[in-house]
Amino acid sequence: MKMKKIIAAAAAMAMSVTAFTSMISASALDGAGTYTGNAAYIGTYFKSDYYGNTAFKISYKYDKFDEDGTYEDPDTGKTVTIDYNDTFQFLVFDSQWLGWDKTSVGPNGVNVTEPVLTAEDLNTTEIYTATVPIAAIESQLSTVDPVQGINLQLGGVGDTTVTLESIEYVQGEIPGEEVTIVGEWEKLPDGSEEPVGEMKVTEGSAYVTTNQWNIQVSQFSTSGFVNPTVDVTVTYDTAPNEYIQAELLNTSWEPIVANWPYVDVTGTYTYTTELPSGTNAFIACYDLCTVKEIHIYDNHEGKALNVSGKTASEVNTALQPCFAVGGALEGFEVDESGNVHASETAWGNPVLTEALFQTVKEAGFKSVRIPVSYLDMIDANGNIVKDRLDRVQKVVDDALDTGLYVIINIHNDGGEGVPGKWIDISLDHESDAFAKVVAKFSTAWTQIATRFENYNEALIFEGMNEVMISGKYSLNQFTGDELENAYANIVELNQAFVDAVRGTGDDANDDRCLIVPGYNTNIDITAYGFDEGMFYMPTDTVDDRLILSVHYYDPYDFTLNENGTATWNIDSNTDGKPYMVSQLKKIAEYGYPVYVGEYCAIFKNNISEVAEYVGAFNAAITDVVAETGVSISAAYWDNGVIGDDNKGSGIIDRRFNIVTATGTTIINAIFNNIPPKYAPVYPTPTDEQI
Repeated sequence: MKMKKIIAAAAAMAMSVTAFTSMISASALDGAGTYTGNAAYIGTYFKSDYYGNTAFKISYKYDKFDEDGTYEDPDTGKTVTIDYNDTFQFLVFDSQWLGWDKTSVGPNGVNVTEPVLTAEDLNTTEIYTATVPIAAIESQLSTVDPVQGINLQLGGVGDTTVTLESIEYVQGEIPGEEVTIVGEWEKLPDGSEEPVGEMKVTEGSAYVTTNQWNIQVSQFSTSGFVNPTVDVTVTYDTAPNEYIQAELLNTSWEPIVANWPYVDVTGTYTYTTELPSGTNAFIACYDLCTVKEIHIYDNHEGKALNVSGKTASEVNTALQPCFAVGGALEGFEVDESGNVHASETAWGNPVLTEALFQTVKEAGFKSVRIPVSYLDMIDANGNIVKDRLDRVQKVVDDALDTGLYVIINIHNDGGEGVPGKWIDISLDHESDAFAKVVAKFSTAWTQIATRFENYNEALIFEGMNEVMISGKYSLNQFTGDELENAYANIVELNQAFVDAVRGTGDDANDDRCLIVPGYNTNIDITAYGFDEGMFYMPTDTVDDRLILSVHYYDPYDFTLNENGTATWNIDSNTDGKPYMVSQLKKIAEYGYPVYVGEYCAIFKNNISEVAEYVGAFNAAITDVVAETGVSISAAYWDNGVIGDDNKGSGIIDRRFNIVTATGTTIINAIFNNIPPKYAPVYPTPTDEQI
């Protein structure tokens, strides 16, 4: 059968470019069909596909038997009697496309030679099945190179016609283990014939090949891993490099996570990518660097908090200090037609991973705020796309697993200037249009709360974010009854939020702390609403589980205005530390725990000023808590934009999940690096925390 083997090998080679191949699957494989004649080619199955499965299972029937029961062997020219024990042949080949050693299969089993099976022993009405162990097929390989794959073809059946009804893998379970691959590999220009270096497995089991374009890793197992993860450590010798490839592809050549970062510094860095469950192969593509190590492991912290029965004040105190992950799940993009699309990576940040939350925890933060926009991921009736909820749940799980408290909200669905905004508090409170908003909002929160039922109270829900009438930021901008109408809408939405969560019938949701805002989370307008009787906290079914939300960005010219001042006077009574104290006291006097969901100052080559501001704000919190006894916590807003003059507030580089040098300065300020007279009572963080 030499000629047939050559044809089969050529067919397999033609498939190899696209078939380095897919993840483990128990679904039917390609190959079902009707075949006639000796060595008729059926299919090629690469080890990178079948790794982790235990066997092939085939189901087949005979349509027509060879008339005289013999055939001429093309290798010897001799007439050979057909033995239907050799109906199918699994041919194993190695990484050099050599071997092609046979495992025969027929109605009597695998590699059966006696007695000879003839057409008289069979019929065309019966369906035959066979389960063929992959290990048995691979054991026939006579060469020294690793197994690359297996061909399936008809055996020595003459002119017999056989219909292969189905072929599928029998799933097995190879325990997952860590894999470490080290070496020196570089992607070289097209057409280059220079050596690209090599990568070798030093720990665990995997098959690694390299070429000038990528590194292919296969035949490893992540079975049993909670969070399969790959760290790729690289060294950049030149910088800056704009939008270079630094990503893992699945074996269909699609990015597991699209990643084309801007690399602005030389040095050695580690990219972290979470793998889909069951992955046993990937392709690593990294430009303009040297890949030093690939580490496959289960990155699962497993230190989740177990919190129940705590009051709002107790929980809110435990949140301090908090880290707000901006520029991620609340992100969106607008297409050419003006349609808005929620997108986690639209604003240039990589997707959120457990590694990021581990960095947040190690830096000393106790909680993390994860803003979430739904926008086009939710229909007119409030039904949220399942994939969106799945993604939110995965991120929440990753954050909780590190031992952080977690706050999630509905964010830009009511955001100022957002094209897809549907939480509109400018609508007439008595209108059908606003009634539809409330119904949609209630349905959305019912779905979110139901998705997270049975999650303990370390998960906190925040109803909405900075809802406002467009363009109206201060009390003197309102006319007539606008504010009263806006507050009527806010109060109703807050009540709908609380009722939706409590209405799920889950013990944890019945006890969970909930965060509700006033107008635009603005301290002055919220206080005015309280004083005028326009704003009040929702009615709840449980005592002391509600937290009031405000934000702090005063003075705007220093904190958020990109063209504003880079300096700030800590002693100023109008916007310095004394003003911070007065504002916090103003909102604390209503007696509710206060959650400052956002504060920061963007960087304008003024890190020392920003550090002083951040430190003073946290010191002001300490002062007011000591004076009033009201719990106050605050979330530093990190938008992921790093660089001392990039008008961002990023203190953690999310490309590599490391605290930046600027971040260390800011984090020190949050804890203890501020003028002594304003020093907070937080303990000095350990080296591991910073």
